[in-house]
Amino acid sequence: MEALRTIVGTEIPSHESDVSVDLYEDFVEHAKDLRFRVDRSSTQALQELEDQSELIKSAIETSIPPLQTYFADLNDKFKALTHDLNLVRGKSLELNKMLTKNAEDLGEISPLVNDLVISPEIITQISQGKINDAWVENIAYVRDKQEIYSKYMETDQEVPSDFAELKHLLDILESIIVERSKRFIVSKIKLLRDQRTVPSQKIQRQLLDVREIFQFLGQKNYSLALELRQAYAYTMRWYYKQFFGRYMRSLTILQFLVIDSNYALGRGLSTTPISTTDRFANYFSGSYRASAPTNQMINDYFQIEKRLSVLTQEDNTVMVSQIAENNNVPNYLEVGFKNLNLALLDNCSVEFSFITEFFQTSDSTEDLRGILEQIFQPTFDEAMEYTKRLISPSYDMFGVLISIWISHHLQFESQKRLVPVFDDFLNGQLMLLWPKFQQLVDFQCENLRSFPISVTGKSFAGRKEESDPSATTHELTVQFSKFLTSILLLSLEHKESVDERSEPLYNSIIRIRNDFETIMTKCSKKTKFPERFLALNYTYLLNALQKNSLSQEKREQEGYPPSLIFQETKSHLEELVKAFSTIT
Repeated sequence: MEALRTIVGTEIPSHESDVSVDLYEDFVEHAKDLRFRVDRSSTQALQELEDQSELIKSAIETSIPPLQTYFADLNDKFKALTHDLNLVRGKSLELNKMLTKNAEDLGEISPLVNDLVISPEIITQISQGKINDAWVENIAYVRDKQEIYSKYMETDQEVPSDFAELKHLLDILESIIVERSKRFIVSKIKLLRDQRTVPSQKIQRQLLDVREIFQFLGQKNYSLALELRQAYAYTMRWYYKQFFGRYMRSLTILQFLVIDSNYALGRGLSTTPISTTDRFANYFSGSYRASAPTNQMINDYFQIEKRLSVLTQEDNTVMVSQIAENNNVPNYLEVGFKNLNLALLDNCSVEFSFITEFFQTSDSTEDLRGILEQIFQPTFDEAMEYTKRLISPSYDMFGVLISIWISHHLQFESQKRLVPVFDDFLNGQLMLLWPKFQQLVDFQCENLRSFPISVTGKSFAGRKEESDPSATTHELTVQFSKFLTSILLLSLEHKESVDERSEPLYNSIIRIRNDFETIMTKCSKKTKFPERFLALNYTYLLNALQKNSLSQEKREQEGYPPSLIFQETKSHLEELVKAFSTIT
């Protein structure tokens, strides 16, 4: 019963009172009790567990052994790979050590290689490349190499076995640069003598683009550099002589107003007939015209306001030869003088700038001054001859004086541009102009002194002379007023601070003024009231001068010193007017 109780899992009550009950029947009855029925779901679950157990057992027996074999093989492979990685790591460390050592060795030898090796491309460029601003860079390359090679030779530094061959190659490259540079400069110099007349500025620009080649020549072969510079000087000497020779011939064709001896103070008046012995002529062509100047032409000559533009105009463009040859407008002599000398200054300035930038071989400019003088001296000589031919037949005192002021202005400009030699040339021009000016002053004084003493004739207003000559301004006074104001206006154009009393112009104006006053004094004696006559004529001169006082004031406002001769002449006339007015 204890066993049955254990299996059934319930307590079986004991029937002490009826032990005779059939055990079987009791069990059956007891089994019919629902409380004691077995749970089939548990049996099914147990069956499923048994099935799964069988499956697991079957899987263990069939699947696990191949996996075990596979993982065992994989483990062997991992071991082999680990071994290989260890070998690679060892090789890597070994290679890293080798690379470090090689880098150290290369760091020690690479400066030597970079210093001594000459690139094949550089050799090709030097020997065959076109000479231009890019080719010039090879000169710096060779210079650097030469300095490096010298350093290795001086310090006894360890060099490769073929060092001597490399140095010999460098010397060859240097010789090639010298030779090609020489040929290039010579070819450009030859172009200047080409009959096609290649502009020198174009060739100079081409040379300036490679200016380092001459400096290299001067360092490596000084005598050759001097020979090339001298060859250039001789060529440009010929070039400018030819160029300016043609230009001066063009200026010769230019039409000039020829001022002859009829253009003198006292001429062109009613009392002084025009001389027919002097004729208008072109200065250089030799052709003469028979017609003499009119009185109006002579009196218009003494008014020079329009001619002052050649001094005051800011446009200093030189007249080209084609315009000069085809220009039929009459010109005064200062036009030809200014254009020639301005063209000379411009070319001299450009030439000096070029030889300074290209041909200078030392810090001194004295040798360059000599080169510039050598180039332009024949041209300067021809320009001096042109000036002589221009002024020698002329009686144009104003034109000569304007040319003098042009020379002063160009001297100032040449000093501003720092152009040597040209100042000396202009001094030579002034040595021609000042004596000519003095001759023309003498000529005007002689004409004044020879003026017929008379008070007859037309007045300045064109009316017939009144019965009392002392009441009418003398026509010589009218003419002289134009002359005096014109020459004083020219004195204002001399804006440099100088001692005017030492200038020929100062004394010349006083001389002419004194001669005029002498004539006026003689003429006044022909009148009934001399003092009134003199006061009237000097008042006319003073009024004419005061009209131009604005020019003097403008000069002072611009910061230039006042014109001494202008102020003294004005004060002198005021004193004369005051003196003779008081007497009358």
